[in-house]
Order: sequence, then structure tokens, then C-alpha cells
Amino acid sequence: MSPSRPAEGLFASPRPVRTIADLLANVWQLGYVTNDLDRAVAQLSDRYGLERVVRVPSVGAQFFKADEPAPFEAKFAMGARGGLVVELIEPVSGEVGFYRDVLPADGSFGVRLHHLAMFIPTGEDEWERLTGILADAGLHVDYTVLIPGRVRAGYVDTRAELGHFIEVCQIEQEDLDRFNGLTSDSA
Repeated sequence: MSPSRPAEGLFASPRPVRTIADLLANVWQLGYVTNDLDRAVAQLSDRYGLERVVRVPSVGAQFFKADEPAPFEAKFAMGARGGLVVELIEPVSGEVGFYRDVLPADGSFGVRLHHLAMFIPTGEDEWERLTGILADAGLHVDYTVLIPGRVRAGYVDTRAELGHFIEVCQIEQEDLDRFNGLTSDSA
């Protein structure tokens, strides 16, 4: 078995965030959107060798467009091969246009890069500091997925400048353990 990258663990020693660029040192995930999760999982396994992919439950998830609650349903799977986590998202219903926008307009099968996910420490103070940094750059959190006791994930629309969203995550210990296990088990 090959060692995981980085050796000290995917979430070890996050870089303090003073600018948006600091978030890039804390990238832990590549987020892809698909219109057929089963087919995408098979493709990443068969063609690309990403053999350890698990479904990730989203039970209890709350979704917000800006700060307003909105309906939302999506299916999630994650895999790794000793390094960054690869997330697959199949948007199902509700406020999911920001996912579907990258998929083929004709409805044909697709797997497309949607976001780079970065992590910051948990806590309301850290989140407020992040939103202040974003505001200073003329940005804001456009969408938020909140799973109490697990994760708060805010999507920042940087498509015009970077070609993808930034997803900023505050991850609780249960999910940190899950994702670190996924990367170490797949090394």
C-alpha cells in the first residue's frame, strides 16, 4: 500500500486564511457533477482506477440560497486514491441549477468539474472571518449546505474568473475521520 498524501493527513495543519489565495493551500477535494451517479462511479472506477468510492448520506441536510432556506436534493459519492478526495454529485431536485449549469445542455451523460473544496476551522468566528475576507474581494457565499454535527459547506461563485466554484467547508470530527479513512484506506 502506498502512503497517503500528505503523509500527516489530508486535514493536518490548515493554513491560516488571511486572503482567498490562502484557501488554496487547504484544498482537500475535487467536486464533480454528473447526471448519472451510478454511471459516473463506474466510469471513474473502470477507466480511471478510482476503485474505492462510497455513497455519502445527506440525511438532515439544510440548504440555503444566500441566507434563505431553499428546497434541495442531491446524491453524493466520494472516492480517493491516497490523496485528494473526489466527490461526485448528482443533482436531483430543488435549487440545483448551480450544479446542472456545467452538465451537457442536451442531457447526454456527463461528469464535469464543478468546484475545488477547501477547509477552514469550525466555529462561527471563523465563518464570519471568511465572509469578511470574501466581502473585501467583492464575493460572498452564494449557496450553503448545512448538515448539523457534520459539515457547513459554502459555495462561492468564482466561475467568471476561475471557471469553477470554490466550496469552503467547516468539517466536524466525524466527517474528518470519514474522509481521512477514505484516503488512507485507498492509498
